[in-house]
Amino acid sequence: MKKYSRLVRDDSGFTLIEVMVAMLLLVVVALALVPAFVSQMRATSTNTTIATASQLAGQQIDDAQSRAATCAALQAYQTETVAPVVDGRGVSLQPHRIVTLPCPASYPSTIQVQVTVTKSGSSAVIASVTTLVLVKAAS
Repeated sequence: MKKYSRLVRDDSGFTLIEVMVAMLLLVVVALALVPAFVSQMRATSTNTTIATASQLAGQQIDDAQSRAATCAALQAYQTETVAPVVDGRGVSLQPHRIVTLPCPASYPSTIQVQVTVTKSGSSAVIASVTTLVLVKAAS
C-alpha cells in the first residue's frame, strides 16, 4: 500500500483576483438595477404632482359647496380668479372652475360644478372633479 501525503495549505483569506471578481459581479448587478430605480423615482415624482392636483381640485369643490346655496353665489364662484399652487416638486398647478349655467327654473335644484387642474401654461389636465351643488334660490 502506498501512503498518500496531503499538502497542507493555509486558505484563510481571499486572493486579490477573487475580490476583484466579486466586485465585478456586484457592479453588474447594480447596473442592472439602476433603470428600475430611475423609473421608480420618475413615477414617484409624477404621483406627487397628481396627488397635489387631486387635493387642490377637492378643495375647490369643497369651496363651491360651502358657498351660499344660491345661483348668484355659484356664478361669483366661477368668475373668481384662483391663484396657482406650487407642489412639493416646484410644479405650478392652476385650477379652472366651470359652473354649468343658466340657473334652474325652479328651486331647490342642482347645478353641476367641475374643477380641472392643469400645469400652469399647459392645457393637459392632471386632475378633474365634477359634482352637483344644491341650489335653493336664485340670489
